Amino acid sequence: MIDTRFCSVEVDGRIMTVTIRREEVRNALSQDASWELGAVFDHFDANPDLWIAIVTGAGDKAFCAGADLKGGMDRSRPSVPPSGFGGMVSRFGRLKPVIAAVNGQAMGGGFELALACDLIVAADSATFGLTEPRVGLAALGGGIQRLIREIGSKRAMAMLLTARRITASQALDLGLVNEIVPADDVLAAARRWAEEILQCSPNSVIATKAVANGLDGRSIAASMGDMFDLPQVRGLLTGPDAREGPKAFAEKRAPVWSNPA
Repeated sequence: MIDTRFCSVEVDGRIMTVTIRREEVRNALSQDASWELGAVFDHFDANPDLWIAIVTGAGDKAFCAGADLKGGMDRSRPSVPPSGFGGMVSRFGRLKPVIAAVNGQAMGGGFELALACDLIVAADSATFGLTEPRVGLAALGGGIQRLIREIGSKRAMAMLLTARRITASQALDLGLVNEIVPADDVLAAARRWAEEILQCSPNSVIATKAVANGLDGRSIAASMGDMFDLPQVRGLLTGPDAREGPKAFAEKRAPVWSNPA
């Protein structure tokens, strides 16, 4: 595992948990912190033994308050890595599940980081908002596009044009959050979701993600027409998990899944 200064990384079996540790600035991300998270998630993507990641923030105040506007800038490199703010928002085509355990404020880039994850588990005290226009900026880390896609144009524009903050309950009603739990339980709840995913074949999960990624902006007919050409789908259907699953079911035992191909 790589050395880290701005986050901690814990590996428990197939699950990697990343905790942003910048409580003094409500876990806002500096340029160096974003690059570090990019390297952490590069490691996650490349390691076949790691199947699911959880990302959260230290403390009980903030998941991530966005970009650290006071953090300074090294002009010799871009402000964010190629994978985008938090090492996640531009990681397009990502095939392994990532769960956001939102333990407090998720503002600006922090909300964009959560939106880039597959699932969001939120503390009942969590708040969300793309608040960049209040400081003369805009949500240019995918937040505009993802919010419109997830909740529809009119509801998204109501948030985007006002830079309005919403509660965890409102986020759940809008379909942005999968579950709300007491603040003390948010990481355990994310872990519970991860454990449920781990009951499934990781190759099935990756094939499912590949099909879902390929749907973006296309018709269902077009997606279904070429999904069997996807290497992840071909690999699933010809790989060991497609044989192990039915065999384990017939033998009334838990399946033993293979690492992602």
